[in-house]
This record gives sequence, structure tokens and C-alpha cells, in this order.
Amino acid sequence: MAVLVAGYGWLGSVVDGGFGAAVGSGAGLILCALLYPLVESAVSGRPARGGRRD
Repeated sequence: MAVLVAGYGWLGSVVDGGFGAAVGSGAGLILCALLYPLVESAVSGRPARGGRRD
């Protein structure tokens, strides 16, 4: 997670300095939050939402 956020922050800083770094870091955090349920369901074998409960 830290690598993804730092990478987006660095890319944003290259594009637009400090403000770009803040926006890039925020985008990285949002992307992590969106990817987490997908990765968790892939690893555990359970559906991300809904589905049958055991």
C-alpha cells in the first residue's frame, strides 16, 4: 500500500509540485481501498459481495 501511495504521490509531484503530490497520494489511497476487497476475495476464495454464506 505504501509503495502504491508513494508512487502516485511522486508522479503527482513531478506533474504539479506539492499540490500534485497530495492529489496523487489521495488517488493512491482510494485505489488501495478499491482494490483491497478484490484482492481479499481472490486470496480467500470467497465472493467480494453477496454470494452464499457458509
